[in-house]
Amino acid sequence: MGDHDSDQDEYVEEVDEDINVRGQSASTPQAPTLSKSWSVNRSHVPTFSGGKISIGYATSSPTTETVASDEDNQNEGQKSDIALDNFSEQPFLILPVGGDLAIVAADRGTMLCSIRGQASADRAVVLSSSNDDDDAENDEVDMDAITSYALSSNSKILLTCSHNNIIRQYSMDKITIDGDTAANMPALPPPSSTTRPKSVVSLTKSWGKSAHTLPVNFMEFHRSNVFVATGSVDGAAGVYDVRGGFVTHLFRPYQSVDGGGSGRLSVTALEWMPDIHRLVIAIGRDDGSIAIHNLRDEEGEEGKKSKKNHHAQVILLHDHVSAVTSMRWPRLPRNQTYSAAKLFVTAGRDSVINVWKIEESTGKKKKKSLEKQKTYKRVQTIPVFESITGMEIIAFTSQDPKEVLVATAGGKGRVKLWTTPLDSPNLKLLDEQPLEESFGEKRGGYSNLIYSHPRKREADKYATITGQLIVADAEHNISFLAMQATSEHDRRLSTVRTIVGHNDEILDLKIIPPPSNKDPSAATGSNRIVVATNSAQVRIFDLSTFSCQVLDRHTATVLCVDVSPCGRYIATCGKDRTMRLWNVATLKCVAVAAGHTEAVGSTALSRQIARYSVKGKAATNGGGSFVVTVSVDRTLKRWNLPGAEVLDAMPATEPSNGELTLKAFATARAHEKDINVVSIAPNDSLIATGSQDKTVKIWKATDLTLQASLIGHRRGVWDCQFSPHDRVLATASGDQTVKLWSLSDYTCVRTFQGHIGSVLRVRFLCFGMQLVSSGADGLLKVWTIRTNECETTMDGHGAKAWALDLTADGKSMVSGGADSRIVVWTDTTKEEEEAKNVKKEEGLMLDQKLANHLRYKEYEQALDITLDLDKPYQALRVFSAIIETDVAVGRIGIEPLARLAASWSNEKLVRVLQYCREWNTRSRNCHVALLLIRAILSTIPIHVLASIEGVPQIMAGIVPYAERHFDRLDRLHESSFLIEYVLGSMGGTISTNASDFSEDLAKWEIESKMVLPSTSADGRIQVGGNAIVGLSLSGHAESQEVEEDVVTVGESSDEDD
Repeated sequence: MGDHDSDQDEYVEEVDEDINVRGQSASTPQAPTLSKSWSVNRSHVPTFSGGKISIGYATSSPTTETVASDEDNQNEGQKSDIALDNFSEQPFLILPVGGDLAIVAADRGTMLCSIRGQASADRAVVLSSSNDDDDAENDEVDMDAITSYALSSNSKILLTCSHNNIIRQYSMDKITIDGDTAANMPALPPPSSTTRPKSVVSLTKSWGKSAHTLPVNFMEFHRSNVFVATGSVDGAAGVYDVRGGFVTHLFRPYQSVDGGGSGRLSVTALEWMPDIHRLVIAIGRDDGSIAIHNLRDEEGEEGKKSKKNHHAQVILLHDHVSAVTSMRWPRLPRNQTYSAAKLFVTAGRDSVINVWKIEESTGKKKKKSLEKQKTYKRVQTIPVFESITGMEIIAFTSQDPKEVLVATAGGKGRVKLWTTPLDSPNLKLLDEQPLEESFGEKRGGYSNLIYSHPRKREADKYATITGQLIVADAEHNISFLAMQATSEHDRRLSTVRTIVGHNDEILDLKIIPPPSNKDPSAATGSNRIVVATNSAQVRIFDLSTFSCQVLDRHTATVLCVDVSPCGRYIATCGKDRTMRLWNVATLKCVAVAAGHTEAVGSTALSRQIARYSVKGKAATNGGGSFVVTVSVDRTLKRWNLPGAEVLDAMPATEPSNGELTLKAFATARAHEKDINVVSIAPNDSLIATGSQDKTVKIWKATDLTLQASLIGHRRGVWDCQFSPHDRVLATASGDQTVKLWSLSDYTCVRTFQGHIGSVLRVRFLCFGMQLVSSGADGLLKVWTIRTNECETTMDGHGAKAWALDLTADGKSMVSGGADSRIVVWTDTTKEEEEAKNVKKEEGLMLDQKLANHLRYKEYEQALDITLDLDKPYQALRVFSAIIETDVAVGRIGIEPLARLAASWSNEKLVRVLQYCREWNTRSRNCHVALLLIRAILSTIPIHVLASIEGVPQIMAGIVPYAERHFDRLDRLHESSFLIEYVLGSMGGTISTNASDFSEDLAKWEIESKMVLPSTSADGRIQVGGNAIVGLSLSGHAESQEVEEDVVTVGESSDEDD
């Protein structure tokens, strides 16, 4: 117990010293404020689930009609060529994801919008929760899921075809991307930045069902943007006119003389000749056949004269023995005619590349032939020993190229560059992607390859290629490869960045602080995170672009990650029963710890930065940095690290594998069930472990001796965290609670309840005064420790929020969950408070202006203020004043209201009608509301009002109360006849002659008995609500004498009669 007391006192003294510093700083103006509001800064959502990828360019040029006429479309196609050659600064990617299409900013990797929006997500949720049996499998197919799409060359038109073969046309004119590049973006942009704007893709029209009987799996635009080709599983290929949405050609597989190409064979590739003036299309099929059609020649004179030879213009190639996946003609500059091109390259799943030379036919030429007959001669077959999934032909230079580059990607997961002359095709290997940067064959290889055209020209004669190759791999990552020119015939491939299209379930993540030797609070600019994604690879994300790098040495799923406070090392552990230590600078594994007999569930690195500088014997004996691990085998192990100097030099000192084998310094049998988490105190003196046995145990860090057991949770403990400022420990459990424990007497001092599922992660916030937790309900909650209340709840995940971490300054945090989303949050408490104060000040100023306008009877200006501030009560005062002013001059108050109603916008008109609906529910305000409604209806035509959104619904709420008020008036009018009858019966006081009315009234007052005596004060008599000056009654005694003669209305007066 002596050692325990000394360690505990050491921890307490350090924390007390920190608390004293906090107390001194609390008196300064920069005192910390409680966090009460968080907003989503940005998020990484699934954007790619495999399939075709396309690149477009968002431009600021004015929108023009794209399909007005054939000539106009040819000109538009030329303009699109010019636009692509001028290289827009705002590229975007179109990526298939779960039956939808995601529009992703290519520079940042963030989703701009999607085509189907929330509909596809809702459909996925319905299907996942459906309990239908296998007989209803066909009913669960999403018939609106997009199976293929095509983007026009000018990035203005998007065509999609869904599973039910319905073709839809979308306009892409309104797509805009923020001009800031990723390099200029802050590490964590301000909260005002939009992470996922509303959709800017609008549906133009629906073409109806396609001409195919089975789903369409390929679509390609012609360069003119007038025609689009479709390829289907039924083996047919169709050509559509975009202007009218109708079919112009339908090509089915042909039975050639040489055999092959028969039957209903799926279309596996489509390619238009990249010449705006030629309508030549190549169709590749599953049997390895290629059919090249010239649309103009097939409708020429020859086809009309002889039906027997109507396929004479179709070129059939049968040199592939498996499905054709890629076919390319070289794309030439605008100043060069396509007749100069003599190259055609094809590739497929048969692991060969065929090079074809295009020659003119030597036969007799027809006089009326539209074009010269072409023949395709195979001049080279290159075995590549991998299935080719993507291929691009790229010109060396922009002016009259004599040679071109051919880029290929396939099942081996390595991009290759080939070169060949245009005049005499001869393909030669030029370069390969570096092996350490390639995706590799074991992980599935590459699935697609496209070329992003250069966006800037460089002065260097060798740096003529500044575009990038974009490749998609089997794990749905999208990598950007730059081609750097070192000489006239030398190109080098290098990976620029990688966008992760789809993360698996996020199991854990940590923010990587920038390297620091002194203070971890310098991590205010943290913009990288390390993520475990339910796979053997660990990913490091750049939060500014969501580009990622991969750490790949584990052989099984990685379960937990941790980062050293100095930002130099990453610790990972997983189901392969090992813990690996990585150098952040080199992304190399420098040490490995093996000793557990089961999966390693959690790991933690020591928190004192100074310990990482300790080396030699002191580090070996435990005086330096260390790492602890816990496992399903229920043990806790401590591994001492040799020091930063030794770790950084590991690749040089261990040339065989570059890894240092760590030895366990201490081992303890920790719990009776699986251990879920391990955490280290800020001063490295204590270690806490949480287990499925519902307990949390505190261990001495030096020799792993047990200090205390914290018992109180009713379910397994998922997380525990030491406070960086106070001597308390926070724990999260499956019993849906967060508990706060005192480390002085090991008692529970607070319990926080509010989650509706297991609490999975907990972190301290705002200098230890608050907690933030994430749970299985997908919610994040911020708790104030002093009040034991939840300040705010954040909904950022649709499934379990497994991962959570905060930056050192506490202004930002990152969460990840089972929904594959990574969400970056920013504390907006200060901004919202400032906005409230500004709004309050503006409200006070407007209230003063309103009072001034009302004082000087400037009603129109006062009304504008009340409507802008949305103050119904003040508006009622203004309308009442307007009506009273008009009534005072002998009018009924309709004219000024009608003038105002004529000047209102639709928004103000709807707001006023909403006010009237509320006012009309009370009888004291109904007269103002009904007068205002009468003014509006008499000023604005009914059909105009009916066309305004929301007005019919508002009027439907006004009518019932208006009818009730009119019924009340009718009853009051009927009751007035009783008064007239009673007054007549009391002596005929109503005279038909107006001139005699005053005399009759005076006579009646003298002869009749007063219902109530009138009152007199200072020469004023109150009669019927009007003050009469100069009259008086007799004294108080006289009033007492006639008191007995007072009668009430309704009593009989037979004696008088």
